[in-house]
Amino acid sequence: ATSAHQVEGNNIHSDWWAWEQAGRVRDRSGLACDHYRRYPQDFDLAVELGTNAHRFSVEWARLEPKEGQWDDEALAHYVDVVKALRQRRLEPVVTLHHFTTPQWLVQQGGWARRESVEAFARYVRRVANALGSLVRYWITINEPLVYVRMHYTEGVGPPGARNMRQALAVIEHLIRAHAAGYQVLHETVRQGQPAPMVSIAHHIPAFHPCRPWWPMDVSVTRRTDKLFSTALR
Repeated sequence: ATSAHQVEGNNIHSDWWAWEQAGRVRDRSGLACDHYRRYPQDFDLAVELGTNAHRFSVEWARLEPKEGQWDDEALAHYVDVVKALRQRRLEPVVTLHHFTTPQWLVQQGGWARRESVEAFARYVRRVANALGSLVRYWITINEPLVYVRMHYTEGVGPPGARNMRQALAVIEHLIRAHAAGYQVLHETVRQGQPAPMVSIAHHIPAFHPCRPWWPMDVSVTRRTDKLFSTALR
């Protein structure tokens, strides 16, 4: 699994790119692994390693660098990426939001504004219309609670907020965005195709009792794990 910002390089219209250019992190992504150009060779290596699936993210900021301005060439690139995976019998798993957001949306208030849900739905529809016949497995949002913690409570990612009220609003809007994306993806499935499999990527922490010899701690740990992990699978 990869995210676009981790590997593609030159995602110049995303909020993380602006964050890096402002000196908010030690290392800038720059060209990264140059996966945007080298993806065929990378997928050949994946086949040699014996993998049978690949999860990657579509970069929203590439497809919509400015509000309402769509880059069809970038969208065609992701169609080619999926076809390259299919040719190698690697099952594509597409993530639609993996921690990066277009700069224009962040400048408008980002996920703290309810309008972000509608913007996300428009973007998902664009991607679904292009890739829907080639992809069955979809991740709407990668680790939404981790995103909220990093970006809106700890301030270690753009917009660098440390505001619980904003964080709660972002949680609501991410939930609504997931629901909207789920609906859009199911609406775009053509008759005769398998129904799309749509979910979030949920982070699964390991819970350990403070005192492993104490029955109460063990019981609480098991209940916590069940509530946080098992019940959401």
